[in-house]
Amino acid sequence: MKINIKNRLVQRLDTRTGIRYPLLIILFSLLFIWGCGAEIKVPPLTVAEASRMETESNYARQTYRIEPGDSLNIRYTFHPEMNQEEIVRPDGKISALLVGEISVVGLTAAELSKLLVEQTSHRLRDPEVIVDLVRSSEKTIYVGGEVGRPSAVPYREGLSPLQAILAAGGFRDTARLDSIILVRAQGQEKDYISRKINLEEVILDGGKELIVLAPQDVIFVPRTAIANANIWVRQHIKDLLPFPLPRFPGL
Repeated sequence: MKINIKNRLVQRLDTRTGIRYPLLIILFSLLFIWGCGAEIKVPPLTVAEASRMETESNYARQTYRIEPGDSLNIRYTFHPEMNQEEIVRPDGKISALLVGEISVVGLTAAELSKLLVEQTSHRLRDPEVIVDLVRSSEKTIYVGGEVGRPSAVPYREGLSPLQAILAAGGFRDTARLDSIILVRAQGQEKDYISRKINLEEVILDGGKELIVLAPQDVIFVPRTAIANANIWVRQHIKDLLPFPLPRFPGL
């Protein structure tokens, strides 16, 4: 059975749940599909795509867009009584003075400043608003499949796919190194793109990894064909027989 995963795995992020849950659903889906013995068809990552994907991702060192859990400091230059610090709720909103509930997820600090100026100008004279990111929400990478400890790995700037896998316990003997799947949310609309990464070349030939990870990326390590065959034999033959089979290498 062959299953094609399109570039857009999810059309749009549901802002009521934040970014993490759709990506976890994708990870569980990959685990289920591969567990059924399906062949996942994902295009390989190219150098040109890697550069574009890094540019469009929400890195703190680039133009950062506000996410749930971020702590924001809002300052009014000429109206200090309006100053406040707010944590962005899971629904992507904050409660701003004189404005009320306002959706901020996906906005830059500059865009939020401009929006607050527009929303308060009818009550304040020539308001000047400065929004600073005091503390960003916890960022993680999700690593699943044939690794030692499938789990969420803390994100840090410059983290590579291989480093994330090693942080999750490294590869199992059954891991397929040439077909690592990367799933990433992109753009304000939170479209999802999936690409295949060849880490066999990096490990065996000392090649350079094409891409560094972004917050909330999903890394999935599939099984080798031999590993899938071994599972099939165990489930459909060995476990059903009333007597043990003789041992053969790899079974």
